[in-house]
Amino acid sequence: MLYICIMERDYQLLKDVLSVPTKTYKEERMIEFLVDWLTKNNLFFEIDDMFNIYVTKQTDNNVEYFPCVVAHTDTVHQLDTINVHEEQLPNDQGELKLSLKGYNDEGKPTGIGGDDKCGVYACLELLKELPNLKAAFFVSEETGCHGSKNANKNFFDNVGYAIQFDAPGNTMVSEYCMGVQLFEKGGDFFKTCDKVLTETFNKNREYQSHPYTDVYMLKKLFDFSCINFAIGYYRYHTPNEYVVIEDVYNGIKTGKELIEGLGYKKYKLTPKPKRGYQFTLFD
Repeated sequence: MLYICIMERDYQLLKDVLSVPTKTYKEERMIEFLVDWLTKNNLFFEIDDMFNIYVTKQTDNNVEYFPCVVAHTDTVHQLDTINVHEEQLPNDQGELKLSLKGYNDEGKPTGIGGDDKCGVYACLELLKELPNLKAAFFVSEETGCHGSKNANKNFFDNVGYAIQFDAPGNTMVSEYCMGVQLFEKGGDFFKTCDKVLTETFNKNREYQSHPYTDVYMLKKLFDFSCINFAIGYYRYHTPNEYVVIEDVYNGIKTGKELIEGLGYKKYKLTPKPKRGYQFTLFD
């Protein structure tokens, strides 16, 4: 079953992305990797002065509003080499699953940067699979969303909603980031998302208030709904960080089903701060 799961997606691409060393303000190798991959796959992209990458894939000229998937290109790990090893490690439910963990040449755990290279990989897979899609890869999220704070406003003029893959484990969903509401419960956007998430996260999904990630900044800048959810990395920001492959694939499946359900229209939401908010730190 797991072999079939691996073969359904580009497993080598996942390992390749996770093997790229990248740290805040030292993201050149990841930028180069993405530029090379996008070029080989004949996808139109632009790079701004901060080295944010903006991708547009369009096969239907009648699309009015695009879904946009989002990830950030930096991690917290200062590394020159990442050797990716396969191991059996626990998911949120305590089940041992085939996972990927990073080591240096001396065999010591280094951190693998699943936060947010799992999100980068998810965006690439969806760019391959979906006919009409935008993707934004932002730099320097870890120290304050510096890339998304300077997002190209023209690129987002025809974005209908944004989906970010930047939460640990396999159940977390961000409803608020730093007190900013990402979507409105009860609206059409939420109803579609809740239905898909209930099915794909096996009813274990948890809507929470979280610290910042890039959709927090996009929600402050623009009037479309956003969501962020789990993409399968564990023990993030530590040398023992690892990635559960099944959870990464499930996050991609969730993103694809959300886009197929939400379609190509705009889900408007004016930014709304939550008074006296408290956020839950990722575990």
